[in-house]
Amino acid sequence: MRAVLLFLTCAAVASAQSHPSWWNNASPNATALVGIDWQALQNTPVADAVEAELWGDMGFPDLPCLRHARQIVISSPELLALASANCPALRGEARTFRVMNYRGTEMYFATEKGTLSIARLNDQVLMIAMPDTLQAAIDRSLSNSREYSPLLARAAQFNGKDLWVVAAQLPDELADRFVPLSVDATKMEGAVSFRNGLELQATLAAGSEKNARKIAEKLETDKARMPSLFRGMTISSDGDAVQLTLEATRDQVQASIAAPAPDPTPIEAVKVETPTKVELVPVELPKIAAQQPVEKPVEKPVEKPVENPKPQVVRIIGLDEGPREIVLPPVKNP
Repeated sequence: MRAVLLFLTCAAVASAQSHPSWWNNASPNATALVGIDWQALQNTPVADAVEAELWGDMGFPDLPCLRHARQIVISSPELLALASANCPALRGEARTFRVMNYRGTEMYFATEKGTLSIARLNDQVLMIAMPDTLQAAIDRSLSNSREYSPLLARAAQFNGKDLWVVAAQLPDELADRFVPLSVDATKMEGAVSFRNGLELQATLAAGSEKNARKIAEKLETDKARMPSLFRGMTISSDGDAVQLTLEATRDQVQASIAAPAPDPTPIEAVKVETPTKVELVPVELPKIAAQQPVEKPVEKPVEKPVENPKPQVVRIIGLDEGPREIVLPPVKNP
């Protein structure tokens, strides 16, 4: 009974978890949500990689107030990003954007190709997306019967984490940008914190116990090819779910980033099973020496010896001074 009460208490606490109200502007049809505490991540080893993703591949506008955003939440597949930022002077920063008012909301249309546009809900919240997506989001925000993404309830537990991902399934275009796991899963949720080194926790739903064990085995094999930091990740299957956990110190994180590329030594995994865990232990195989190409001997052409032809001699008989021999000159080949 005491265990049951403890479980119910924990469930009540989990269900009571909430998220900031501005998250509700995420797309209600989102297949994945990604949350970034950009203020916290800027001083971590992954800052450059996340920055390149947002302001590079995704096309975030390069504006000072957005660069100093506190938090960013992204939904997909119709890309819609929300930013908690201090942007009272957005009009002065977005001078190259075309400004208009749509249903009482300031909109800034990007003129540069590959750059997303902005809708300013207020001084503290921006929406970033293509113009049609922004207009649809504004329409939803003014509707009397609003719909919200069911993923938000799952994402609430990660409020305060440095980076979190919630996906309805894997693979997913948005989730794969931040969680490059080449597996099929019916849902995925996880978070990473870098404040005391690195702490990672993630759960993948496989749909069945059999699939969970297959995913765990594949991840163990893939882990051997990951940077050294992630080779210490614990992977376990429990029913139809796969759990991923990893803890590392700041020194270990820095050492992993500074380390050279892993040695492409052939690796074989030995399967180790327990009632609650499947683990593939990497075993290094001896390196196979690269075969040198066999050079074929070059056959030199055999030069045919030049035969000196015998001189032709004409003998004349019947002369007064006696027989006479005349040597003819050699005949030249044409």
